[in-house]
Amino acid sequence: MIDSTSSSPGAEWFERMAESSGLIFFVWRIRPDVAFEYIGSALQKRLGIPVTPETEVDTEAILGRIAPECEDRLAASFGMVPGQELTLELKWHHVDGHPVYTRAWMRAVERPDGSVAQEGVVQDITELRELETELRHSEQRHRLLAENAYDVIWTMALDGTITYVSPAVERVRGITPEEAMHQTIDEIHPPESAALHRDYYQRLFAAIEAGTELPIFRGEEEYYRKDGSIMTGDLQVIPHIDSDGHVVELLGVTRDISERKMFEAELTRLAVTDPVTGVWNRRQGSELMLAETTKPERYRRQLSVLMIDVDHFKSINDSFGHLAGDQVLIEMAQRLVAAVRSTDMVIRWGGEEFVILLQECPIEDATARAEKIRRQIADNRFPGVGTVTISMGAAQLTAEDDLAAWLGRADKALYDAKRAGRNTVVGS
Repeated sequence: MIDSTSSSPGAEWFERMAESSGLIFFVWRIRPDVAFEYIGSALQKRLGIPVTPETEVDTEAILGRIAPECEDRLAASFGMVPGQELTLELKWHHVDGHPVYTRAWMRAVERPDGSVAQEGVVQDITELRELETELRHSEQRHRLLAENAYDVIWTMALDGTITYVSPAVERVRGITPEEAMHQTIDEIHPPESAALHRDYYQRLFAAIEAGTELPIFRGEEEYYRKDGSIMTGDLQVIPHIDSDGHVVELLGVTRDISERKMFEAELTRLAVTDPVTGVWNRRQGSELMLAETTKPERYRRQLSVLMIDVDHFKSINDSFGHLAGDQVLIEMAQRLVAAVRSTDMVIRWGGEEFVILLQECPIEDATARAEKIRRQIADNRFPGVGTVTISMGAAQLTAEDDLAAWLGRADKALYDAKRAGRNTVVGS
């Protein structure tokens, strides 16, 4: 209570303020003996030990609530000299068993009788300790997840500095996290992927400047491995925003999808190539030639097609077996590919038939090139089989042709070549 004749609060006022705030004021003697001379009634709320003006303070009961691991810390405070101040954190056990954490501020004073006492105040910091413990556990959990994640987790400051890279980077790129953190964008990515990264940063900073919605990046990018090979990653970049809405860093997750991309490429290859010879299959070849025939006339180039049949292929199978026949087809495809330009296309049409699409090639040049190919095939023996010959029909695409008409003329020319005795070329 505040005395009406004085502006200073009295002892009762301090008692009430301490009780309502939960602070525990205390005075206890540390020399020549140890005993509480005074302790605030807030002790009962904190530790469950009743304190009333009518009862003597039970020093032994209070000290018995201190956790064993803190007893040495408390005993050391008994050595304080008069005038010394100290902040001390202790763990206690409430009478119901739950832990209580406190922080005490105290000072040592000497009495006229020579005794030394500590005067101070105790604050309950249990909730703070629990929050700190939960935060520490949360950080440990997230660190554990990041350190053991299969994907690469990384963070980047807004100035472009990489501030963290998880250990998975060593598995997918062959470099340590420390090495990865010191690489530039151009050391991390090939040019096209580096350009995508820079474009995203420009859009992000423009959005920050304008106060508009922040973009999230999601896409596939290529990364350099330590050995110079390329790793393909599925990348997601998310701006990390603080409680005030400010971007503090970028959080990225990169998943290695190199094997998946290789698998997809292999599926694509199998879908468009012949499984025996490795050249284009009939379906893919038909689509490519159809695309040429359906172009507007002003975009059409001079195209010719060669229809090829391996002469007497059945007798090769009958004489040497089907495995030998397959080897002839493989060797034939390789020789045809070697004989044409990279812009031309070799297609296995079916069985022992092949088709070659010749770009920018009128019929006169097509028949001349076909004749050269025919001679090369006939003049170079096939391993295990000997001499193999081919018959060829050539046809140039005209303005009136659709794909069926064009190929029909080439097929008729091939029939004429076979009827003429085989191992010959006929143009249409």
